Amino acid sequence: MKFSLQLGSFSLGNVGTAAINAFSPTNFIPVDGFGDVIYYNLSNEKEFLYAYNLCSPLKSIIAKRAKAFNNGKLELIKKDGNYAKGAYPDSIKKLYDQPNALQSGKQFFSQQNHYIDIFGYCPVLKVRPVGFADEITSLWNIPPYLINDLDFTGKWLKQNSILDIYKKLTLRWNGDVEELDLKDIYFVLDDGIGTDLDCNLTIPDSRMVGSEYQISNIIAAYKSRNTLITKRGAIGILTNDGKDQAGTIPLPSDEKDAVQADFRQYGLTGQPKQVIITDAALKWQQMGFATKDLLLFEEIEDDVNMLCDTYGYPVELMARSKGQTFENKKQAKKDLYRSTIIPEAESRIQQNSKGIIDPGKGITMMMDYSEIDVIQEEAKERADARKALNDALAVEFESGLITKNMWLIELGRDTIDLPEFNEYKKQQTNEPITQQD
Repeated sequence: MKFSLQLGSFSLGNVGTAAINAFSPTNFIPVDGFGDVIYYNLSNEKEFLYAYNLCSPLKSIIAKRAKAFNNGKLELIKKDGNYAKGAYPDSIKKLYDQPNALQSGKQFFSQQNHYIDIFGYCPVLKVRPVGFADEITSLWNIPPYLINDLDFTGKWLKQNSILDIYKKLTLRWNGDVEELDLKDIYFVLDDGIGTDLDCNLTIPDSRMVGSEYQISNIIAAYKSRNTLITKRGAIGILTNDGKDQAGTIPLPSDEKDAVQADFRQYGLTGQPKQVIITDAALKWQQMGFATKDLLLFEEIEDDVNMLCDTYGYPVELMARSKGQTFENKKQAKKDLYRSTIIPEAESRIQQNSKGIIDPGKGITMMMDYSEIDVIQEEAKERADARKALNDALAVEFESGLITKNMWLIELGRDTIDLPEFNEYKKQQTNEPITQQD
């Protein structure tokens, strides 16, 4: 099987103002009575990239997610059953302090998360010195929109190695096509699925797939607002209201020019006149309507809410003018880390770990978020609740109302198969009373 993105001569150098301005809807849906409705058909890497650059709320959501991901601390842990934290091997610590000549570790992961959120995946290139196959000197995230061809073997159900799943990966860079050695590539994938029925299903879809209407609506709404502000045309019409026996008297061209010139002297700021005084019989006809009547703001808000759901980002943490309290935002931040960032970081860091660390070393990477303020606060709340429960259970045990095993059950712990753990404490003599069957 062969999966080709068919990007032609598109390269990183082409991603600029001209390329973005050239982006136009790839589908026009005819709707009876309304003509052709603009619709952005997001179906390949180039279109995902353009949508990311054109849709500012989408760009903001992805950037905020990447920053939240980077608030964690990268750790190496030993796979010894207890997952006790171990020391970094010097080579891995050095690699992730600065993965390559241009990026710090946080920049590397921020870029990687951007690519995954936009395209659904991110290839990573491992650079090795000649003659040292087991040593990695740098890591580079490969922009998915530069991939020219990714050839699949079609045998992914029966294979474990990347070399058995993919046959070839080529990049198009500045008009040249370069093939990368698959031994030096690993993929970090989003937690979605692939639905390309004509090729391999190992590459997940972009999260933008299925959100075409929301993204199209947001872009159209912003364009509409810009057009209304900059190209709204005349705000009204002044016509001659004078009449004779034949009807309305036409206004001669020279008088039209005089009225127009005189009208330019009036205004609220800067112009010398604010009040019109005239003996001409003129009639005013209002043109256009307020942007609020189009409900553009409401449309954008609704579509942004849908995009936030798609990316697991609480809408309460987006810039909004009203309706949010400090407590709302604090709870939303807790939900962001607990429901989205921590589980996704675990998946993505595990994939990075698998790509660079020999499984035989018995270590893996993790991202630790325990020092985040809302996570610490939540941990303290759990500790306080557990202490309160323990205090209450201690009173019940001392009162002879429960056994130690009952105590453990209330704490969610396993019971202990010893006689003293099934005995009530006797109040008068402090001698235990054996539990009756």
